[in-house]
Amino acid sequence: MTSFASELIAVGSELLGPWRTDTNGAYLSRRLGERGIEVRYRTVVGDRMDDIQEIFRVALARSDLVVATGGLGPTIDDLTREAVADLAGLPLVLDEQLARQIEECFRRYALLMPPRHMRQAMVPQGAEVLPNRLGTAPGLWLRSGRASIVLLPGVPGEMRQIVDDSVLPRLPLGDERFAYRVVKISGLTESEVDRRLDEVARAAGPVAWTILAAPGQIELHLRERVRVGEPPAGIERIDRAIVAALGAHVFARDEETMEDVIGRLVVQRDESLSAAESLTGGGIARRITSVPGASRYFRGAAVVYSDESKKALLGVGSKTLQTHGAVSRETAVEMARGARRLFGSTWAISSTGYAGPEGGGAERPAGTVILALAGPGTEKSRELRLAGDRETVRARTAGAALDVLRRALLGVEM
Repeated sequence: MTSFASELIAVGSELLGPWRTDTNGAYLSRRLGERGIEVRYRTVVGDRMDDIQEIFRVALARSDLVVATGGLGPTIDDLTREAVADLAGLPLVLDEQLARQIEECFRRYALLMPPRHMRQAMVPQGAEVLPNRLGTAPGLWLRSGRASIVLLPGVPGEMRQIVDDSVLPRLPLGDERFAYRVVKISGLTESEVDRRLDEVARAAGPVAWTILAAPGQIELHLRERVRVGEPPAGIERIDRAIVAALGAHVFARDEETMEDVIGRLVVQRDESLSAAESLTGGGIARRITSVPGASRYFRGAAVVYSDESKKALLGVGSKTLQTHGAVSRETAVEMARGARRLFGSTWAISSTGYAGPEGGGAERPAGTVILALAGPGTEKSRELRLAGDRETVRARTAGAALDVLRRALLGVEM
């Protein structure tokens, strides 16, 4: 690995509260690791001038590369630029070209630029401006003693664009790098994955191995140190062993999502999808349509929360609802059948159930979920019991519904 000592600083009081997390740090750790630069420290600091300067003072004393995100906006609590300039003994000067770019950004959208946005055109003297093609807060690169300081906006999309365009290309490439892979698994609990992969984990060798539970899926995070130009042989070996042990439960890797996989499979088959949603309230459709180009194969969804809408829109029988209830395999199947007919799609998936806190009695408590699938020559249903609060059950139901659909497209039993 490179001899660079690097660390990350996330600036923002919101990151110290319970509602926001520092996702930028995880991204930067990975991208730096891919170039052989190991991150040795990660710090979160609030929007106080003294605190920001103290964190930077410590970082500059021990690290060759300090990358900070956040605090570059136009508001009074955006203090990173001022704090670092003062600490480095550099005056802030107006960058005329940057000022014109910020003004042009507002003109492009026919907006009047508030005067305070000119703060973003003030840069520490001698700092290099890193262009932000997606927003008005530029990145900045400057030196302080032996250390390089990179200041980046906290908005993830803007930060990533600047990192890819302007930061990574100028960083040294070490003899070794970290290779990463995330293997995504559905239909099993974290403990079951751990049990089935016990021998695989014991044979992991130098491959670092972590199991994480994410909404609706389990993730295996793998990391291996390899020489530049060489493939991650250990990760490849472990990946094959995971698939051999878990089969179709493995559905994706790295950035690919369940909805990405489904979209790819449907396009390959030249087919189409629709959904009928009660419990999930549009959650299945939201995930499917998050994929760019989903309009090629997704015909639509019916959110049918009442018995009346189930009958009127999807043709669910009154007798079915009276005899079996809205939360039943029979109703779920008729919902899927009705959506397939309504939208003229090849496949249709439906969801109904009790998200909580109320349930359907002792036999069907909160967390009882019914999914159904209608497709060419097939109608299937599945009953699940999902743990968690109301929103967790709804999110897990949407994920489970997509997995039912994925398995049908692959010809794998539910």
